[in-house]
Amino acid sequence: MFKLMFGLQWKEFNRGKSVGGKLVAKILKWFGIIYFAFMAFMMGIIASAYGGPLAEFPLKEDSIAPFLYVNKQLIYVFAYLIVMRYFIQSLPVLNIKALLLTPLLKTKIVRFSLLKTVLTYFNILPLFFLIPFSFLLAQTGKFDVIGLIFWNINIIGLIYVTNFFNFLLNNKDKLLYTIGGVLALIKALEYYSIVDFTEYSEQFFYLFYSAPYATTTTWLLVFWLYDYVKKYLLGGLHIDTGLQVKTKEAKMEDFSFLDRFGKTATFIKNDLRLLKRSKRARTAVYMGIGFLFYGLIFASQESTYSELAGDGFAAAMSFFGYLFSTGGFLFMFGSFVPSWDSQYYPLMMTQNIEYKEYLNSKWSLMVIGALISTVLASFIYSFFGVNAIYAVLAGAFYNIGVNGYLTLWAGAYTKSPIDLNSSANAFGDKKAFNAKTMLVGFPQILLPVLVYSFTSQYYDHFTGCLAVAILGTVGLLLKPIAFNLILKAYKTEKYSTLKAYKTN
Repeated sequence: MFKLMFGLQWKEFNRGKSVGGKLVAKILKWFGIIYFAFMAFMMGIIASAYGGPLAEFPLKEDSIAPFLYVNKQLIYVFAYLIVMRYFIQSLPVLNIKALLLTPLLKTKIVRFSLLKTVLTYFNILPLFFLIPFSFLLAQTGKFDVIGLIFWNINIIGLIYVTNFFNFLLNNKDKLLYTIGGVLALIKALEYYSIVDFTEYSEQFFYLFYSAPYATTTTWLLVFWLYDYVKKYLLGGLHIDTGLQVKTKEAKMEDFSFLDRFGKTATFIKNDLRLLKRSKRARTAVYMGIGFLFYGLIFASQESTYSELAGDGFAAAMSFFGYLFSTGGFLFMFGSFVPSWDSQYYPLMMTQNIEYKEYLNSKWSLMVIGALISTVLASFIYSFFGVNAIYAVLAGAFYNIGVNGYLTLWAGAYTKSPIDLNSSANAFGDKKAFNAKTMLVGFPQILLPVLVYSFTSQYYDHFTGCLAVAILGTVGLLLKPIAFNLILKAYKTEKYSTLKAYKTN
């Protein structure tokens, strides 16, 4: 069964017309995996000798402190793991309707989809931290080796709980909103020093070491969740119910106020309708809102970064967070232009449509999203002082004046078709954000951070922000030149894009 399914997926990959782009993406993805594996391995070595900031465990032996510190932080590790899985991990996408016409049992199709995620990098990378960390702790002679082994088995079990739980988050909106609210509440209570959840985290995860029998409960939960998800997916594996596209009564929206923008208004109206009606597109909006608070992660940890790597590194990480807080929607929506229109892109290319107006409408919508994000982010981070506002505004200038063009330009080469109806399919890929988006975003984020770091190191924070803002301003002044280059790229890739969309 597994040999057959892997064979079918290999043929789909190998015979596709965009196999070159897929191969490059796979290579870059593996470079990223190797890099993060190395970082996890080094963090495991460092954590084995690190007792926590400011000696959090003065009454404990030095060799015990690192283990207790890691247990304290595991609650946030798993919270971030749930979030990262939802936004980044792509669930298995199968051509379900074609498989249902074959003698293959539905249970085997579902079992293959679930077990395929067992060896994903989200489940394997933690081992590169756990193995050296546990081995070096065992070398001290202060720990029970059997206890450490069962502690690792329990941690791995919880990792697989988040793996199968991710299937439910991707298909149950109410559960998603509930978990999101709980995680936000935990972070808020911890940030305002109302409840310190790390104390409970230390006791809970230390129990895995002191009481090895807890392994039974953890893995029973893993198998129960696997069985529950399997039954849930089987319930939606019917052409006339689970896989049928749901239709709703259409409603007309009045966007006549946009008519002042001429021909560009037509495309902006279509994009606004897309964002309102498509669950897949609305995800980009939700993520844009979520990234407004991205800077809080780095701002709240600035003192820790300063202790570990110095003030310069801490300032750069904070600036990175502020930069992303204003560009969330820009990246999430812009990275999939023109893929949002992939279902009717061939029809568009037969019409008398000016490519320049089409691209300008996408850029205008990204700019509007960035401006709204800037206003909201300026209010949120005003509580951190005027320096935070400087960083937010500098990030906004750069995102609009540089990253807007880079994101739009990268879209010409990102030929990933998007099924706007995929939310009706339990096996569909509903994400507006994945590993490819991250790979495209790395150079867009790295340059402003380097400019800020270099300038602020020799001058001050305000000058660093000003340097980044000047880059964005120059980009705005060079818009005609930038658009000509973007237009040329889209025209050059036009026919290969059409071929890639037709393979869906």
